[in-house]
Amino acid sequence: MIPTIKKAQGFTLVELVSVIVLLGLLSAGATIFIGDSVRIYNDSTRRAELTQQGRFAVERVSRELRSALPGSIRVKDECIEFAPIAAASSYLNFVADGHYAQLQAAGFNYTADTDQRVAVHSIENKDVYQYNRKAVVDLGSVAGAYTDLQRQVNFTNFTPPGHKFRSESSSKRFYIINEPVSFCVRNKELVRHDGYGWLQNQATDVATLGVGFPLAVDIQLVDISAVTPFTYTPGVLARSAVVHVDFRFSNAQASNEWVRFSHEVFVRNVP
Repeated sequence: MIPTIKKAQGFTLVELVSVIVLLGLLSAGATIFIGDSVRIYNDSTRRAELTQQGRFAVERVSRELRSALPGSIRVKDECIEFAPIAAASSYLNFVADGHYAQLQAAGFNYTADTDQRVAVHSIENKDVYQYNRKAVVDLGSVAGAYTDLQRQVNFTNFTPPGHKFRSESSSKRFYIINEPVSFCVRNKELVRHDGYGWLQNQATDVATLGVGFPLAVDIQLVDISAVTPFTYTPGVLARSAVVHVDFRFSNAQASNEWVRFSHEVFVRNVP
């Protein structure tokens, strides 16, 4: 019996070329799909970072502004400055009368730090930063004496009969304040400055304020027009003072999209 010879089976050239073309199309489609997915993920991550740092910046500025001494807020260019309150209490005697050489504080026990000041009835920022206005006095030049019910703060280094404040507080309040703090927007960064001392005129330059500590990046000062990051409206009897914070963040790598935070901070208005 003669054995049957089977023909060898394989792929034709046309079939091989067709498979190669199909694999190329599938690879190209997968590459585009993966590339778009990676790009979308990166853009979403950048937008999330912009949003997160924007929320952090607004919250940080808002929290510190709420502790600002009444009348101490001042705005210049893209910077806002204020004196933070370290402690506060009521006083019992008159402080605008030269016959009194001491301020008697009710139920007040406080350990003073250097470079702090005592403020009474500070209405305008010049009351805080201009020493000759006599609304503030250096706490470092004050000697304290304790009793069971009150602490007496004696002003010993002033011409007798003692330091005389310019006017009385309507609520009999005094505040102990720390050195000023500034927030500035420059070079697309929000920077916090402190430790530069008491300046009669507000400064905005790095040479005076120091390098500072950056809190946020990608913050813009130009949108369709110029952006004012800080706007201050002084308080009146009918309402508190208001600071309007307008932060706009943009990253060109995140599809050039913008994130805007417009926030109002109400500041105490009881000098």
